[in-house]
Amino acid sequence: MQLFRLITVIKYLKNQAFLLLAAAVFLIAANVNAQEINFGKFGNYSLSVTELSGQGLDFGNVISGNGAYNVELANAKILSLTGMKYLDVFISIDADDELLLNKNPACAGDPSCSVPFTLQAAYANTGMQSIAKARFFNVNSNSVDKQIPILRRKNGPPGPPPPPPHKGYNPEEYNETAYIYLFGSINVGSVDAGTYTGNITVTVIYN
Repeated sequence: MQLFRLITVIKYLKNQAFLLLAAAVFLIAANVNAQEINFGKFGNYSLSVTELSGQGLDFGNVISGNGAYNVELANAKILSLTGMKYLDVFISIDADDELLLNKNPACAGDPSCSVPFTLQAAYANTGMQSIAKARFFNVNSNSVDKQIPILRRKNGPPGPPPPPPHKGYNPEEYNETAYIYLFGSINVGSVDAGTYTGNITVTVIYN
């Protein structure tokens, strides 16, 4: 049997916030890179991740020394995850603990040029984009590792295996979409003015 495995990785560099200091506006950001796809062995089924909200994690206007600013679930960065509805995926999320001034690694741990970031994340896999249906990931030290079905199963054993490709086979008939929500908080100390950047990396593979 010809098999493949698909890994989708999206790197976020665009979690936007704004820092007001000395009557000027400065940017705290985590940007978005293109997705990377690697093929291995795991069935002829596609898997795609798409951004539904293009502004990243926007913390609005913040002021140096003013402490915590939050983005709640209702304003989260949303990703859609589309794949074979009978299958599970393994989701790994890793976020930097700090946003650094001008991407300068020397600022790590320096309270004058770093802004602590705390990640929160959730998902919905009922077949619709609904915050009301979202379930929270257990985030440990800004990291998530979680296996979920693309389509939430009712109580009972797992459903049937996906149908193999065949003549007239249309894989989209068997696809479903789940949703990932990324949000969290920053803690703005008496930091220097400038652009602050951090990363959130989301990895999704069939499991």
